[in-house]
Amino acid sequence: MNVRDKQVLVMGLGRFGGGTDVVRYLVTKGACVTVTDLATPDALKTSLDTLSDVRGVTYHLGRHHPHDFQMADLIVVNPAVSPENPYLKTARQQGVDITTQINLFLERCPATIIGITGANGKSTTTALCAHILTEAAALTEVAY
Repeated sequence: MNVRDKQVLVMGLGRFGGGTDVVRYLVTKGACVTVTDLATPDALKTSLDTLSDVRGVTYHLGRHHPHDFQMADLIVVNPAVSPENPYLKTARQQGVDITTQINLFLERCPATIIGITGANGKSTTTALCAHILTEAAALTEVAY
């Protein structure tokens, strides 16, 4: 979805800046961004300070406004928000598209993506993949 001139609601800014990157990205792509979070502005101070240079964002903090969920063209949900959230249920009933920050990235990234998940061994597996890919690239360069 092209977000230019779309009403995009970011649900869950996060106390540790989890939603700040997606807000910044959406604004640069021309979206009309509203941020909603149950936390108060004081609790979100660090995240809000990170966005102090970003203009044109509407903030609804300390509570959610049902109207925001009904009027959005797209909702970007923080991973900490339950899919069973009643506001999201209402948005789904209205036909609003709901996604996550990682989905936006995956849809737009032109590169091949490798996902490494699990409880143990991610760092080791990542290092091994990097080594294999580096060696493969070196072999490919030699072959030409």
